[in-house]
Amino acid sequence: MISKVKPGSIILMHNGAKNTPQALPTILQTLQSQGYQFVRISELIYKDNYTIDNAGKQIPNQSAAQKSSSAE
Repeated sequence: MISKVKPGSIILMHNGAKNTPQALPTILQTLQSQGYQFVRISELIYKDNYTIDNAGKQIPNQSAAQKSSSAE
């Protein structure tokens, strides 16, 4: 599955999966050697002026959207 990783991919691994602990070092080393960097999901979430809807989509609050459109 490493071949399906592309820039911006989010890799989900389950804590209780049988082979995750053994596979994780190889996965991380392989992707790092290909130039990928890892960040926590919390670093990808907009914190100010956004709401997350029930589908997980980040939506600008009205005041943020208005500022953005008036700046254009």
